[in-house]
Amino acid sequence: MEEEAASNNKKCRGSSGWKVLLLLLPSVVIISCCCVTTTTTLSTAHVDRKSHAPSVVANEQQQHRRLAAEDDVPTQQTSTRSVTSKFNDKRPFLDPSWKEWGDALVQFETLVSPAELDFTISRRLPWAQDESPDKCDEVLVLMPEYFARNGHGSQLNSYILAAMMATYLGKAMLVLDAPQKNSKYPNGSMFGCPVDAFKDRREFEQFKGNNHKNLVMKDDFPLGLSRLLKHSTILSRGCTIPTCSSFTYDSWEAIRKAQKEHFLNGLPPREVTCEEDGHRTQRVLPLGGEEVRQFFEAQVKPMILDESKKTEAYKWIIRLGANAHEAQVFIKLTKEADIWDFVSALMARSGIIKFQPWIARDVALFIRQIDLPLNSGYDAIHVRRGDKLETESRKEVVAYWHSQGYDRVEQFPTNYIPFRHYLRLWDSTDCENYWNGFQTQSTTRLVYVATDDPITVKEEIAKLPKGSDGTTIVAGCKKVKFIFASVSEDPAFHINEGGGKVDCYVRYTRNIRAIADLLVLTKSDTFVGEFVSNWGRIIRLNRLILNDSPLVGEKKQSSGKWLKKSSFDEEDTEPPAFIRDFRVAFGDLISPPPGW
Repeated sequence: MEEEAASNNKKCRGSSGWKVLLLLLPSVVIISCCCVTTTTTLSTAHVDRKSHAPSVVANEQQQHRRLAAEDDVPTQQTSTRSVTSKFNDKRPFLDPSWKEWGDALVQFETLVSPAELDFTISRRLPWAQDESPDKCDEVLVLMPEYFARNGHGSQLNSYILAAMMATYLGKAMLVLDAPQKNSKYPNGSMFGCPVDAFKDRREFEQFKGNNHKNLVMKDDFPLGLSRLLKHSTILSRGCTIPTCSSFTYDSWEAIRKAQKEHFLNGLPPREVTCEEDGHRTQRVLPLGGEEVRQFFEAQVKPMILDESKKTEAYKWIIRLGANAHEAQVFIKLTKEADIWDFVSALMARSGIIKFQPWIARDVALFIRQIDLPLNSGYDAIHVRRGDKLETESRKEVVAYWHSQGYDRVEQFPTNYIPFRHYLRLWDSTDCENYWNGFQTQSTTRLVYVATDDPITVKEEIAKLPKGSDGTTIVAGCKKVKFIFASVSEDPAFHINEGGGKVDCYVRYTRNIRAIADLLVLTKSDTFVGEFVSNWGRIIRLNRLILNDSPLVGEKKQSSGKWLKKSSFDEEDTEPPAFIRDFRVAFGDLISPPPGW
């Protein structure tokens, strides 16, 4: 098996043959004056049992699954390490350094703290000072309307994946939203309509009806996905949608639909060659969310992982915002997980996901109404149930209850993984020091809970022990205050519930609640979630930080000299990126490529 993996590694970067260390509890490594702890997960087999002593074992067979029935299955570690440092030392939601020299709303425009964004990227890119139209000769057009039926996470991941593909292929990326007549949503967007969308604000404020579609909208207000996201000039290069002389939205949509036949026959997607301005030729690749995934999996991913394409990899990572040194580090990476982590961290730093100003404004108003201090640290847990229980999460639920001794589905106490499992993972450190009198519990830990099943989760929390001050006692020693967002009169939790018939302003309030949750989860100190949910994958991407050490991939000996990592266990090497404390509740431990 190892020989086969070694052979595959020669063919492409990121072979499945690499080894993984398995850890039960966090360990601490001191590297370059930073306290670095490995990202950990806790086996569900330990949920209702006492803590075990730390142990380390190697087990390749466990590298993709964590739920298991054996009581002594150790915890697995992912390739990227969790970091506790100046980046993650009880950081607040609001970036304190930004207050002195930045717009307050910027704190709510991105999933990354403003001080961690690289605002110089656009000036470094080759086309930044280039007014030549040549920069628009190759274009990928993302058409998100067909994917609009999906939730936030799916649409954002589709956008991220398209951005990664476009930059790798050397194409400008543009977003073509459906015009009102082609949209299934009365006011032109699956993300609803803010007050800014209406021509007469006073008419909106005085409206007493149940459906805002009868109010007049602004003709130039963004539609579709563009109502949520402000498309990055890093991706667009300042280009505009090609007209191809007389192409309409319907023309592009017909080509997009025809792409499916190309993929089924193993052909590359169809590109359209257009003549613009009477003399300039453009090659245009129109894709929807589904086609983006098909094209990436079948053709782009193999190219990215092809170790022989170092020149293309170097140019790609520069286009994503890396500097020359970072690009040199990147092309030396061979593990697939390292490649995706590096790209993810770079995309986070580049600020690819940026919300529109009205989204940031209304999200800020919503978050400030939550009983969550924005100037001090907090932790967060994401409990995704809902429709996932019948699809992706089903096998995880079955595995969990089997690990608890229930053989038959009819015997399962619930059809979901209980909240106490998330808590056990969040509280993976034991209370031994407290019980032995070496440590006192002086503060209450704040834990924000985002879930589409708040009633049940609150009932589960109500059954936990309580302290004299009303806090919840976890693990017998930790005082915890759980925080939920305010409950809305709208019982729905997802923008796609109810289809296109839902009133656009109701849909917009759902949209704001969801983005608020996403921001709070992403900016927490410790996060507990999973990759079954699209949110978990987006959150992980935006919690990654590039390792700026010149010693990435090398190992320090006791003599102080650094050697190539090939001579040592991988876990003793400098990783290409750090991740803020991210704990996987169940399911796959290895995060897929950005946007997948």
